[in-house]
Amino acid sequence: MRAKLPLRISSMILFLFALGHTVGFQTFRPSSKEGVAVMDAMRSVPFAFGSATVNWMDLYLGFGFALSVNGFFSAILAWRLSISTIAEVALARTIIWLLCATQVASIFLSIRYFGALQAWFSLVSSAALVWSAIRLQAQSVSSTSVR
Repeated sequence: MRAKLPLRISSMILFLFALGHTVGFQTFRPSSKEGVAVMDAMRSVPFAFGSATVNWMDLYLGFGFALSVNGFFSAILAWRLSISTIAEVALARTIIWLLCATQVASIFLSIRYFGALQAWFSLVSSAALVWSAIRLQAQSVSSTSVR
């Protein structure tokens, strides 16, 4: 498949991003005493959330792990798409464009809320996904013109 290399590149970038996110949000410690006070307050204020009693740090960790799971899923999905058969090309292309759209959204969210490094990972992954989708389109065009 023509898109194997860009999909594998994207998969590795998505994996590194998910791994970095997982390690980063768990190891982050504020450097100022005000920041430490906020983290302590996040741990010390329990409230009802659905049927559970949680604190803000629980939500922070839960949402962080949920994002990590989604990131690892995207990496595995991109790797799996790299071995798509000719019969799967149309579906693979659709999924690749959807993955690309999520990464483009992540670029803007990262610029706004997280920083340039996070935006860079999403930008490079988006570029590799676009490259993959274009190569798949070219593959499907060349395979239909042969018939």
